[in-house]
Amino acid sequence: MAIYSPVRSRRTAARQAEKTRQFITFRLRQEWFALPIYAVQKVIQMGKVYGDPQGTGISLTNYQGQEIIVVDVARRIFGETSSVAGERKHSLSSVVGEVSEPRFMLLVQSNSGEIVGLPVDSTPAMRRVPESAFTPIPKTYMAQGNIRCISSTTIQLSDHPPLFLLEANQLAEPQQIVGL
Repeated sequence: MAIYSPVRSRRTAARQAEKTRQFITFRLRQEWFALPIYAVQKVIQMGKVYGDPQGTGISLTNYQGQEIIVVDVARRIFGETSSVAGERKHSLSSVVGEVSEPRFMLLVQSNSGEIVGLPVDSTPAMRRVPESAFTPIPKTYMAQGNIRCISSTTIQLSDHPPLFLLEANQLAEPQQIVGL
């Protein structure tokens, strides 16, 4: 005869719990995105960015004495031209005035080993996502949709709008950036 133990019961329930994955989530424009936590080396407060006078979407910043490439991630994802991004930035600063919230940047490593900074519009947050929350994106949207650098799945959570799962390598690779 087996002896009932609340500890044993909790262990069994824990083993049967659904597997989860960890993501860094953030907002760009009005959409929510996620990167696997292993793809993000660090989240830092964004400092001064310089070196993009022609609005190519590639600039530099200094972090701990090291020059880091900064990729305009919104431009990569939404395909905006520099004039559209500049107009948005100008209109945002006129609405907000001189007071602005701190911006953050995700540091990721490209396939070539370079550290690349990806600025985001909101404070990034870590989320555990159950395996059942992943749903495929329709093939038509993948072929003709207007959001780029996303994987073929979204994350559907009951308490949150859909999260587009991003491909970190597509965001950070220089050869893909030049083509914009």
